[in-house]
Amino acid sequence: MNERRGPNDALRFLPGWAWTAMVAAWLVVPLAASRPSAFSAGAALAAAGAGGYAVAAGVAAWLLVAIALWEIAAYFLRGRLPIVADPGSPIAAAIHAVSSACAALIPAASAMSLATRPDYFRSIPWWDWAMAAAALAWNAYSIARLIRSLSEKDSGYREYSAFRSSTEEPGSLRSKLGRARGIQGRLTVLFTGLILLIIVVLATSLLRDFGSTLLRAIMDNGRSLADRGASIVKTNISDKIAIDDYLAIEAAKNDGAAFPFASVTYYRRDPKSGAYAARASTDPAVVGKAPASSADAVGSAGVIEEPETIEFRAPVVLSGVDLGFVSVVYDRQTIYGPYYLTTVKTVIISFLFLYASVFVTYLFGRGIVFPILFLRMSVNAIATRLSSMVKGSERVSADGLRYDDRVATKDEIKKLSLEIGNMAAVIRGVVPYISASTLRHSERETPTTERRELAFLFTDIRGFTTICEGLSPEEVVAMLNHYLDIQTEAIVAAGGDIDKFVGDEVMAVFDGPEKELQACRAGMAIRKAMAEAQEKARKEAGAVVSIGIGINSGPVVFGSVGARERMDFTSIGDTVNLAARLEGANKTYGTKSLVTEAVYDRVKDDFLCREVDLLAVKGKNVPARIYEVLQERDKASQKLVHIKEGFEAGLAAYRSKRWAAAKKIFAKVSEAYGDEASEVFLRRVEVFEAAPPPADWDGVFRMTVK
Repeated sequence: MNERRGPNDALRFLPGWAWTAMVAAWLVVPLAASRPSAFSAGAALAAAGAGGYAVAAGVAAWLLVAIALWEIAAYFLRGRLPIVADPGSPIAAAIHAVSSACAALIPAASAMSLATRPDYFRSIPWWDWAMAAAALAWNAYSIARLIRSLSEKDSGYREYSAFRSSTEEPGSLRSKLGRARGIQGRLTVLFTGLILLIIVVLATSLLRDFGSTLLRAIMDNGRSLADRGASIVKTNISDKIAIDDYLAIEAAKNDGAAFPFASVTYYRRDPKSGAYAARASTDPAVVGKAPASSADAVGSAGVIEEPETIEFRAPVVLSGVDLGFVSVVYDRQTIYGPYYLTTVKTVIISFLFLYASVFVTYLFGRGIVFPILFLRMSVNAIATRLSSMVKGSERVSADGLRYDDRVATKDEIKKLSLEIGNMAAVIRGVVPYISASTLRHSERETPTTERRELAFLFTDIRGFTTICEGLSPEEVVAMLNHYLDIQTEAIVAAGGDIDKFVGDEVMAVFDGPEKELQACRAGMAIRKAMAEAQEKARKEAGAVVSIGIGINSGPVVFGSVGARERMDFTSIGDTVNLAARLEGANKTYGTKSLVTEAVYDRVKDDFLCREVDLLAVKGKNVPARIYEVLQERDKASQKLVHIKEGFEAGLAAYRSKRWAAAKKIFAKVSEAYGDEASEVFLRRVEVFEAAPPPADWDGVFRMTVK
């Protein structure tokens, strides 16, 4: 693998290098200032074997140095070891997280080993505080990057990220606040707050109990030591050597004590002056001196608390005579040092636990939230497609409503996803039975109607009843669905919608400024597809099916039709009825695609059409001039042009009652091209020759059947 070089590549390493520079400065700045840092202190403690925390600090220090050196080497090894060296890889993010954790652990471990008094923290230089803060920030960033890089390896997460980017305003404050108020954000805040409360309550309670127990142990130990010393002194009141030996023994035991005393001293009372002076002590500097406490407390038993010390006294009384007292002095920091150190440990460990709990809670929340988010994404995909179908911007198709179950858990969310999948399956099963018009107006709460300018296309399979004879119902349905599917594909591809199927009849609707052109293109596509199907049927010795097509355009009433509990969106009016009658008129004229004059005027520049007749359909007195669409002009053959010209010449003679001329022209077209429409008019001419029409004949053919 070739190494990538260049300034843009180096920029990806810049954050890691910045962190390495901070680590280096953490080592160099203390040397320049001649002050030790937490790094050097941790390494020194580890070398001296000063305890478990110190060893951890030392190991972290050297590991931090090793990772810092790796950060420099990674740039040069990125081509050979991309999995580890690439700053965008999960392993690189994990290395950064370990490095920053080491930097945070060093001062924490040092504090848990050495912080026996508040002065410890006041002595920490500013660069240690700055490094600790930077380490925590870099650690949080690295862990977040690690989680993100691992998540991006999951195809489901990548898909959801793309979905979120497409549905939310990128980088907007509203989207960020929305995610913060989401289930995962609320879970993280709630559980982190709960964990914080538990830690504070437990730590406070335990520290209070520990402090009470510690103080009680010190008090008992101090009183016991003072009483024991007073008893020894009283027994050996005149034997100074024995008293000194006893104090030497106590001093020896004091070296390994958990709570060492500062001094044990016997103060002797002068019988004459009544003054007290130290006669023997574990602290030679005290011998011969008067007690440091106030005079009213001298010689009394009990506890004397000073700002820096706590003193326990036991009187030495023999036969009612006050001979002095034994004083046991503890340094206050020595007593409270372990308590303070324990408090520091508790605070640091609690903080680290709380810090870790934020990420653990976040990951726990992901386990709950992500299935819900994937569920949302799957439902949104279905809802978006269905909405697009309703709005008319997407083709109405059941295949577009397939539910993609992305939930991999085995819990209530999975059950919900399965139920939604079942619901989507029901919708997918129902959609094919709903017309596009009905679906697109399904958002309206109340039934409505409106006047629209639309184009309609009707088709019908010729002789379908005869074709079905001898076939089983299953074979009939299969054949019908096959031919209806052929027609539907052509209609939808041309920009139309299926309004309804009525047996073997199709009603399609077209809208828009080019509705007539679209309808004629759909008709030509249907004729082409059906011709191919006919050829295939002939080769397979199957049933040969042909169809008729009728197209009309004009005003209709469009809207809700039906009962309150079962409605449909469809069109009603003469425009629709005439289109349906034209489809049936193809059988009369032997034509394939008949259109009205309204359609012809809009498509005559694009399609080769011939005028067929003036037709008054059953139930109507006003005739309609009808045309047959022969072919698209740029694809029309000379044969079709000759058929058009010859037929229209014969039609002109026919309307002029020039029967001989008309008969001759129609016969010529019929014989030359096998034109069925010419044969129809040839028979009409023969009828009119035998029985001429009345003088006021208008040339209109009136149909008596639908």
